[in-house]
Amino acid sequence: MESTITRGGVQPVIRSSTSGSRTGRTRLTARGRAVLATLFAGLAMWATLGFVVPQQAQSATGTTQVVNYTVRPGDTLWSYAQSITPAGDDVSVTVRELMKLNNMDTPALRTGQRILVPEQ
Repeated sequence: MESTITRGGVQPVIRSSTSGSRTGRTRLTARGRAVLATLFAGLAMWATLGFVVPQQAQSATGTTQVVNYTVRPGDTLWSYAQSITPAGDDVSVTVRELMKLNNMDTPALRTGQRILVPEQ
């Protein structure tokens, strides 16, 4: 380690680890350039295919006839779904359909609440 002598004593000389000819810019190796080129090409292909490849619509065919139902004391979404679900079918599917139809986050009902239900 180099040092210099000053009036106050000996002080170390600190030199930068970069040589004077370098500008301080980070330079990529050939491998780094190849990796970046591959990433950019993949990103461009993914973006292009996202716009070019047609997507199939996910919607039900036809319309569903609905009626308003006013919730009575003691009603639960499960009990109502159970009463309208055909025998042998899964009641939980009907509950999910009723929640989706009424934009509900939870299956909780309040007395007097009006919900849409499929017409039977």
